[in-house]
Amino acid sequence: MAAVVARAGATRESVCVLELVQRVLSRVAPAEVVQLAMPDGLHSRMMHMQERTDKRKQTGFSRMQECRDALILLDDRGWKRSYHQRLFHDDFLKACTRIFWKLEAPGTFERQHCDILRRNNWEHLQQEILISTPRRFGKTISVSMFAAAMLFSAPNVEISIYSTCKRISQKLLNKVQQFFGVICGNDLKKRGFTVTRSNMEEIVLLGPEGPADIRVVNSYPSKVSAKSLPVVEKSVFCLKSPVNLVVRREREERHEGHVGDAERDFDDKAEQGVVPKRPVQHAGS
Repeated sequence: MAAVVARAGATRESVCVLELVQRVLSRVAPAEVVQLAMPDGLHSRMMHMQERTDKRKQTGFSRMQECRDALILLDDRGWKRSYHQRLFHDDFLKACTRIFWKLEAPGTFERQHCDILRRNNWEHLQQEILISTPRRFGKTISVSMFAAAMLFSAPNVEISIYSTCKRISQKLLNKVQQFFGVICGNDLKKRGFTVTRSNMEEIVLLGPEGPADIRVVNSYPSKVSAKSLPVVEKSVFCLKSPVNLVVRREREERHEGHVGDAERDFDDKAEQGVVPKRPVQHAGS
């Protein structure tokens, strides 16, 4: 203590004061020192601020692991996922990897891209996932689980889910809210979350990583068709029904090698109702 004070250029009087303080503190237990130095309310606020600071120091890798841990937590709390549901979530996580680096400095994701592939044993990162399953396969539950895990782990995220009807969209949003509560142990404030808005179509949360960490999940009823898609300057992905996919594939196989691109475009427009269909050619006519 005296050496530190001497290096700081303190006077002889300050040395005497510090020695006196040291003698007083040596007679008090460490817990009592904390109690004397800091009241309960101030101490709790300081600890809370420290926890929020540690939370802000998270990286993209730690957020990805937090998402995986949230899904495993659902397994342990009565919502055991099937083998295929775990495969779905692995593909979903791969497609959403970039979101975990949303608050990092510009260029961080690009610099760590190879490290991301190496750590997860991936060959590439695709951002589109198409999964076709039969009925009663757990699609709604799988999507709800992953949306809740993303809402819990990804900062400043906005999730939009489109369902076939209003009943399914409302059920899905309720499931997301239920699974999010299970992940948080039904105590959102303890995890640093605050619900700012909740209705039948969206849930808005204030996350633990600062006032700019606003997390949103939307669930809408929607019926998407090719002729109703707007013309925009970015990619638009339309999930058709399996029947239309089969019909289109059969037509392409039937016309392969016999019909040019112009005829294929004409048939596509005829299916959409843009132009009238060509007359059917019967055998022998």
